Amino acid sequence: AVFSFQLYLRRVREAVVSTQSTGRFCPIEFERVIGIMRERVATQLYHLLMTEGKLQDTLKLFKEFFLLGRGELFLAFIDDAEPLIQNLGKKNSESDVNRLFLKSYRTLGFSSESAVEKFRLQFARSGGDQGSRWADLQLTYDVQWPLHILFTPEVMSDYNRIFVFLLKLRRCQLALQAAWSTSTRSEDRFDHRLLNLRSNVAYLIDNLQYYLHVDVLETNFTELTNKLNSTTDFEQIRRAHRFFLGEILAWSFVSSELNSATQLIDTVINLGFQTASMFTEAPADGQIAKLENNYNFLVVHMLKMLESSASRQHNSFMNQLLLRIDYNGFFSQVRAQKLEKKR
Repeated sequence: AVFSFQLYLRRVREAVVSTQSTGRFCPIEFERVIGIMRERVATQLYHLLMTEGKLQDTLKLFKEFFLLGRGELFLAFIDDAEPLIQNLGKKNSESDVNRLFLKSYRTLGFSSESAVEKFRLQFARSGGDQGSRWADLQLTYDVQWPLHILFTPEVMSDYNRIFVFLLKLRRCQLALQAAWSTSTRSEDRFDHRLLNLRSNVAYLIDNLQYYLHVDVLETNFTELTNKLNSTTDFEQIRRAHRFFLGEILAWSFVSSELNSATQLIDTVINLGFQTASMFTEAPADGQIAKLENNYNFLVVHMLKMLESSASRQHNSFMNQLLLRIDYNGFFSQVRAQKLEKKR
């Protein structure tokens, strides 16, 4: 049945008039009428989002773009966009970057071009070091009615924070893979310590990437989809989506409530970039040893953080990441050796 606001407004008025005529207020009847109104409004909003707004299709798009679900698209884009973004503001503009993004989408042969046109890449601020403009890159989406009641500016800001983090992690992974490719093709002999360091850091980054996309993103998205299919109440959908976003922010180390963990993971990613750069720039004296020390330090503190979080919060995500990283006890051994040297 179609919801009639006027009908239920009349019922509320009748309940008030009844109270006035009898001189007694009946809270049970009043709450019943209000409860019916709330339920019908929530149901109508749900159907509005699902039919007019195509909520399920939109969430799939968000997963593919904001959560980097279309890995091949961002693989192609990152590779092609590197020289473009490095010269941003000199030879190239934000529009050039968006044209390249659309070109990458077309090249891969995706069927619906209207989907990607709703997204736009933009840079958060201007100026600064042109070579680091990747850190300023953000993704926006043109939210249309009626989806604006669910995807508020605050929600879209959270999606963008996740996108920025996942993009940085993906770029680091690709940089380390490119470093390995360079070492296999180059006639130069690279220091074995540098090769081992690249391998160890890449192992951390690869497992972090797998943990995020499989253990965190895929698991939570499946739960959200199941919730969408099991209710017709808008409020339940809103709470489920907020919970979904909160879980991703927390267990991908993006939440501001996990500031120390966020800084630690960001330092690990930066170490990956520094290590990869050693394959294209001759390392200075003592630089490899410094990176090795930084790596050992980070391993110790990362294991400590994961063990503490897993035991304190009994969280399956943290346990899974700890298991992936230290499944054969290698990093526990590194930590034990470091502690032994301090004695």
